[in-house]
Amino acid sequence: MRLDQTQTIPNPKPKSASNPLWCVAIATCIAAAVCQTGCLGVASQVMRVAGMNLIPAEYEGLNKSTVAIVTMTDSSQYTNDSAARDLSRRVGAELTTEGKDITLIREDLVQQYRDVHGYESNDFVEIGKEVKADKVLVIEMTDLSLRDGATLFQGSADIHLQVVDVATGESVYTQNIDQYTFPKSTGQHTSETTEKRFTKLYLTMLSKEIGRKFRAWDPTETVAQDVLIASQ
Repeated sequence: MRLDQTQTIPNPKPKSASNPLWCVAIATCIAAAVCQTGCLGVASQVMRVAGMNLIPAEYEGLNKSTVAIVTMTDSSQYTNDSAARDLSRRVGAELTTEGKDITLIREDLVQQYRDVHGYESNDFVEIGKEVKADKVLVIEMTDLSLRDGATLFQGSADIHLQVVDVATGESVYTQNIDQYTFPKSTGQHTSETTEKRFTKLYLTMLSKEIGRKFRAWDPTETVAQDVLIASQ
């Protein structure tokens, strides 16, 4: 009995803003809100619900595709790096939660290939063929640092993203995220959390940043990210 290699989380299709009746309804709501003193916030919320202020995805080619995620770090070419696997899982969760009909190859199947063929393997087309993926999302995370001095946690890393089309062998999307830092304003004191908990928080925020490259997103998402530190 074969195990299912993929996990699919379908996403409901939003109402299209291009529908004439839908546009008229939205325009009427916005006009009514703006005409009322102090209701600009309401108008903003209406626009957000309608998807009218979303920043478009840089690359939409993962939609309706079967995707394998391979994360490489400074140490993953020598050993099974837990940070690499954790980031792969978190980015996968972002894609299947926010993406459109993305089918995700199980992370353990990708890891199994690397266990057999070596952690230094970077033949992403072959990896994709082995796990039956349409595309391979490659995440290279280098120069990861979790501290700012002896008493503060503040994460920083350089990220290189690449999407490889397995059928053609071509790289169809590349992007760099230089020195992604969280929290941006100031670090979290080491007396307030542990390195393990902070690492999970940093990788979560990094996965969201990566996920925004492949979906439309609301710019207000990033406004108050540092506030999350208070709840950790």
